[in-house]
Amino acid sequence: MTPRPDNGLPPRRPRPQATPTGIDVPPWGGRRAQEALAQVKARGRRASLPCVICSQPIDYGLTYPHQDSCSVQHVKPRKRYPELTWDPRNWEPSHLVCNKQQGERDAPPSLGITSL
Repeated sequence: MTPRPDNGLPPRRPRPQATPTGIDVPPWGGRRAQEALAQVKARGRRASLPCVICSQPIDYGLTYPHQDSCSVQHVKPRKRYPELTWDPRNWEPSHLVCNKQQGERDAPPSLGITSL
């Protein structure tokens, strides 16, 4: 991004990133990302969902920057699947620390219900 003269206006928002398929995807952040987190937290609280990465319980009352607070885990990484960045079906709750350690790797698959 090139520097702009100081004209008293706020800096420009980053431009949407074009995906390999040519779809423009707004970058993750701002109010939209906060709303996504609120949606993931609400769903996680209702269903008592554990962290999608470590499978441990999440305290949905903790807030950022607490390492055990809830964060949005993109099951399919944004870097490899930018078109899924804003797709709620690609969001799962995770601990902030787990999400940061996971990086751009795919989230582990859920084992689902095991048979006896």
